[in-house]
Amino acid sequence: MTLARARDALGLDYDEFDLAVQIGEVPTVACGSRSWKVRSDEVDRLVAEDGHPLPLLDRIRLVGSAEAAKELGVGRERFVRLARVGHIRPVRWYVNRYHALVWMYLARDLPVLAEHCPALLSGPLPEGLRAAVADGEDERARGWRSRRVAQLVRDTYDAWDEAAVWSALLGPELIDSALPDPYERAHLRKLRAALPPGRPGLATPEQIKVISTADHPDEIALALVALADALGRARELRPAPGRAVGAAAELAAEPASWPVPLSATAPLVPRPLPLPDELAAEVGEGADGAERAGVDGAAGPARPDGSGDDGRPGLRGLLRLLGRRNRSADAGAGTAGAAGGGVRGGPHSSPTSVTRTTARLSSSEAARSTSAEMPQP
Repeated sequence: MTLARARDALGLDYDEFDLAVQIGEVPTVACGSRSWKVRSDEVDRLVAEDGHPLPLLDRIRLVGSAEAAKELGVGRERFVRLARVGHIRPVRWYVNRYHALVWMYLARDLPVLAEHCPALLSGPLPEGLRAAVADGEDERARGWRSRRVAQLVRDTYDAWDEAAVWSALLGPELIDSALPDPYERAHLRKLRAALPPGRPGLATPEQIKVISTADHPDEIALALVALADALGRARELRPAPGRAVGAAAELAAEPASWPVPLSATAPLVPRPLPLPDELAAEVGEGADGAERAGVDGAAGPARPDGSGDDGRPGLRGLLRLLGRRNRSADAGAGTAGAAGGGVRGGPHSSPTSVTRTTARLSSSEAARSTSAEMPQP
């Protein structure tokens, strides 16, 4: 049934239903790009719960930091510190009438935090946690993005929709430098230009952009790997609109530059990708043979493929994944998504940072691998 019909059948208002869909309490089925429906048997299951809709409303109840601290039996300042270092991730945010940023958490996550980390709720906080907060570490925006991206990837219709989610997370500036094909960039932006903020309240466009765009090296590395994988599958599915026409025109303009004829639908070989300025410092890019850091910040000698001494790809190598050709009969090259590598958080990573990622086989697997509701103890 349609989303509107399912919402009426469940007796929820628009905001409650939107949150229930976002956190997976009301599963949806993608019926096309930006088109979803709800299975009738799922609605029947939820309606049949004793006391409906109270059990469902209890599972989607949101609390602010003050109420969350009260339910945990701690002070608000302690709870905010735990949230800032990533021990609990917000599910929503908004800017109130006083222009203050307010984070909202799922009430059902609080007992899980108390069970997994009881030592953090009483006594002195660990020195490392206090130092991280004092240094200004704040993982709340990153935690919200991880939950939002997991939901969007879970509900994508095909590989192009999934690639658009990762592209939106990375932001237009990084995509412009990392993805050389203008047709693919335009198509991804048409599908999804930015992460949907939910209910931002009085937030300005600049605030929305800052909160919804990846800004941590680990987060950017994961998104680049995931984007390369999704693009590899998307290119095999079909070319971006206008891509075949653009390829044919470019081939016709320089026919002698190709050693062998290529079909009009074959993607062009891109020029080497430049490393964005904001990431150059992270990978320690320099002259050939210079020491450079991998994704996890460990130094190692540079290799021609951009990997570190342990074989894991550096950020430069990850960017190159986005421009690789997909498999064709004449070239026999692998797809961009076939390249995988471990990505580890650095020494200051939060408990919610990625510990390992490999090329994914499907959108559903990607959602399961990135949508853990709570960090491991």
